[in-house]
Amino acid sequence: MTRWIATCARWRALVLLPLLMAVAIPGTGRTGGVPIGPPPLVLEAPSDPADEVPGLVAERLVAGPQSAPGTGQPEIGELGTGVAPSVSGPTTHVPILLYHYIRINPNPRDRVGFGLSTPPAMFRAQMQYLADHAFHVISLHQAVVAIRNHTALPARPVVLTFDDGYSDFFTAALPVMLSDGFTATDFVVTGRMGLPGFMTPGQVVAADGLGFDIGAHTVDHVALAAISPARASWEMRQSQLILEKLLGHQVVDFAYPYGSFDASVMALAVRFGFETAVSTLYGTIHSAAQLMELSRVRVGGSMLLSTYAHIVGGPPPTAAELRT
Repeated sequence: MTRWIATCARWRALVLLPLLMAVAIPGTGRTGGVPIGPPPLVLEAPSDPADEVPGLVAERLVAGPQSAPGTGQPEIGELGTGVAPSVSGPTTHVPILLYHYIRINPNPRDRVGFGLSTPPAMFRAQMQYLADHAFHVISLHQAVVAIRNHTALPARPVVLTFDDGYSDFFTAALPVMLSDGFTATDFVVTGRMGLPGFMTPGQVVAADGLGFDIGAHTVDHVALAAISPARASWEMRQSQLILEKLLGHQVVDFAYPYGSFDASVMALAVRFGFETAVSTLYGTIHSAAQLMELSRVRVGGSMLLSTYAHIVGGPPPTAAELRT
């Protein structure tokens, strides 16, 4: 049965990939029948974010041009991770992996970029390892249900998440995951959509339509615990509203930029109806009391496949797997 499901997933990928890449490759002028969706939604920046009234955020949605000016790719750095606090009560073990770029880092001297970049060949080897060793790549929602209710998960569960909404999620990661029948959540910085190096609104819509979850990651990728409560409220709610209008359904997952959050920021996440919020805290053990601060494990360019196998709880890679 497992082999039959995997075969079906691969056939689905073969059918969908030509359509997928028509949207993925900018400048081709091809749509392949995949809807590009409405124009991207951009923001009228508040004249004074500290004075923003939360009740007015819905009025700030305006249609914008298909592409933003500029030629350089904005680099979004990340703060270092900490260790998740100890949990009490019933717990659920499930690794929630955190990816950023799926690329070869273009600047070898850029240590931050290297740490955030997983080369495509390495990513393919990681996905192949999960497939070969009978891991169940589940959605973040499936994990949350199990954490909240303390119900059983399939053997060897893993959750894949991606931060920032980079274009290589769509062009490099998504086809690989489709071919293996895997799913993932991508947390999109809405103010970056359409900029060089980031997914276009059409690609975000297409990924959502292919069964990948889209979560909010603020408008401007700001450290929420370091700004005024009014601005934090605006960043969180506005990004959610933009994605909900773009996708036509609720957006209930959130990721804290830079892993920056505190009690007031978590309260905002609850207030806006987010069902879960993920952090950059390191850990694989979760409890129902921590759904607004779920820990993850970052994957980057320096991670060996043997380390990856240990993190997800699998056997050591074979010699053949290590050569890939």
